Amino acid sequence: MGVQARFDDLTSGTAVVLRNPIAVQQAVTLDQVRPLIGAAESAAREGHWVALMVAYEAGPAFDAAQRTASPSPDTPLAWFAAFPRADMLPAVQPGESVRVHDLERRGGWDWYGRHVGEVRDAIAAGDVYQVNLTDRLDGLLEGDALDLYARMAHAQRGPFNVFIDTGDLAVVSASPELFFDVHGPVVTTRPMKGTVARAPRSDDDRDAAAWLSASVKDRAENVMIVDLLRNDIGRVASVGSVTVPALLSLERYETVWQLTSTVQGEIAPSVRLVQLFDALFPCGSITGAPKVSAMQHIQRMEPWPRGIYCGAIGLIRPLVAGHIRPHATFNVAIRTAVVHSNGRLVYGAGGGITTDSCGDSENRELQAKSAVLMTDRPEFELLETIRVEAGVPLHLSLHLDRVQASAEWFGFAFRRDDARELLCSVTAEDHTEAGRLRLLVARDGTCTTTFDRMDSMPSVVTVVVADQPVRSDDVFTCHKTTHRAVYDRAAAAHPEADDVVLWNERGEVTETCKANVLFRIGAQWFTPPLSSGGLAGVGRQVLLLAGDVTERVLPVADLHRVDELQVVSALRGRRRVEWVTG
Repeated sequence: MGVQARFDDLTSGTAVVLRNPIAVQQAVTLDQVRPLIGAAESAAREGHWVALMVAYEAGPAFDAAQRTASPSPDTPLAWFAAFPRADMLPAVQPGESVRVHDLERRGGWDWYGRHVGEVRDAIAAGDVYQVNLTDRLDGLLEGDALDLYARMAHAQRGPFNVFIDTGDLAVVSASPELFFDVHGPVVTTRPMKGTVARAPRSDDDRDAAAWLSASVKDRAENVMIVDLLRNDIGRVASVGSVTVPALLSLERYETVWQLTSTVQGEIAPSVRLVQLFDALFPCGSITGAPKVSAMQHIQRMEPWPRGIYCGAIGLIRPLVAGHIRPHATFNVAIRTAVVHSNGRLVYGAGGGITTDSCGDSENRELQAKSAVLMTDRPEFELLETIRVEAGVPLHLSLHLDRVQASAEWFGFAFRRDDARELLCSVTAEDHTEAGRLRLLVARDGTCTTTFDRMDSMPSVVTVVVADQPVRSDDVFTCHKTTHRAVYDRAAAAHPEADDVVLWNERGEVTETCKANVLFRIGAQWFTPPLSSGGLAGVGRQVLLLAGDVTERVLPVADLHRVDELQVVSALRGRRRVEWVTG
C-alpha cells in the first residue's frame, strides 16, 4: 500500500487523502526534531501537502527543561511526508470487521489509583496544580489498521481523525481535540479537559451532560489548562492579542461528553511553525500545570514512553499565493493507537488529576476514553413503525418524541414538523384498512416512509428464552434503529418460536426481539424497568401513562413463575404468550 496519510472530518463528511509522497523524513534524535519541522514547513511553502507527526518524547527538543521517558526505539520522535497533490474525498466509511484481542492495561486499576494519590500529595505539597496521568493498553489487531481507523473514527465522529501508514507502523488517531490551527495571523487552540461517559438513554445522557457542566473538579481542570495555554500562546503572540472566545463549552461525541475551551492569539508574519512548537508543545491538556513540573512527575510515575500518543499529528497545506504562511492544523494525539507490522497494538488513555480526583472515578474515565477502541458503530438509520387506523397514525406524538430523543442522542439532524407533515400526507391517502407506517431517518435528516396493510396476526405468540444475555447498556437496544444485530442473532437461533425473550447480564428480563414484556402477579400487571435494558416502546408507554402497568424487575429465573405473560407493541397491541415446548 505504501506510505499514505488521510485526514477525516466526520462532522463535515470530508477527507483529505495523501498518497505517493515525494519526500519522507524522520527524526530519531532530539537534535533532528526542529530541523525536521522546518523542512516540513518548507515543503508546504514549496507547494506540497505535508503530513507531520511529533512524539511526546520530542518535548525536550523545544524546551530543554522538559523531562520524558526514553523514546521507544520503534517510534520516531518526529516524521513527515510531503505529497505533490491531495484527493478531496468523502469521509472514511466503515470497512471490514476487525478485532482487537488480548487487550491488557500495563499499569492497571490499582497502579493507576495509587498514582492518583501520589499526584494529590504533590498538589498538596505545592509542586503542581494538575498532572495528566496515563496508562497504556497493549493488544493484538486482527485485521487491517485502516479498517480499525474507520471503526474508531465512526465511534468518535470528530473533526480531527488521522490515519498515517509510514511503512513501518500505522498511526490510528480518532482524536477529538485540536492542538492548534494556524491560519494567517491567527493561532487557535482548543484544550479539552473534563470527560464523562455517555449514558445509553436520552434522559440519563442529558443528566450526564448536566453533571459534567456543573462538575467543580472538571471545570477547574479545564480552566487551569486554559490559563496554561494563554501563557504558552503569549510567548509568540502579539502583546494583548490573546483571548478566550469560548470557555467551558460542552461537546458531544459518540462515547463521551467533553468540556472544551478556545484560546486564540495573533502572531507576526515572521513566526515559523517550529516556533509554535517551541511555545506550545506538548499541549498542556496532556501534561498538567505547571507544564515542566507536571512532566517531571509524569516521567517519574510512567515507566514507559508515550510515543505518538499525547504528541501531535497534523496537516500542513500548500502555501497559497498572497498568504503569509501555510495553513496548518494539528490534533492532540489522544484516542490514538499505534499498530506495528506484526499486529501489535498500543493505545494510551488517561486524564487530568487534581486535588478533587479519586482513583475509582479516574479509572472509570480512562475506561470511557478507551471505549472508542472497541466500539463498532455501523451506518444505520433511525426507525419508527406506526399503526394507522382509518387514515390516522396512532400515538404519533409519542412516536415523534422517541425519534427526536434518539436523533439528539446520535447527533442526527431531525426536523420534527417536516416529519409529521410527511407522515400525515402519506396517511391522508385512501388507507381505510389498518396499516403499518414505517419511518426511516438518515443522519442528515432525510426521511423516507413506506405504508403497507397489516397482515392478520394470531392472538397468541410462541416464545423461548434467549441462549445468551444482552447488555443492559447497549445503545442499540435503547434506541430503535435499523441496526438490529442483537435481535437478529437471538431470533435466528430459535426459528421454532415467533419471538425470543431477552435477558441482561444481571439475569433480568429486558424485552423480546419484537415487543415489550408484560407480566401479571396476582391482579397486578408489570413491565420490566428500562434500567434492565430494552426499548422504551410506545405501546408500553401508553399503558404506563394510563396506570395499567407499573415497572418491576423480573428475574429470568422467575419467568415461569408469573401468573401470566404477555407482549405489547404499538403496532400489534397486547397479545398472550405461550412457551414453545419439546
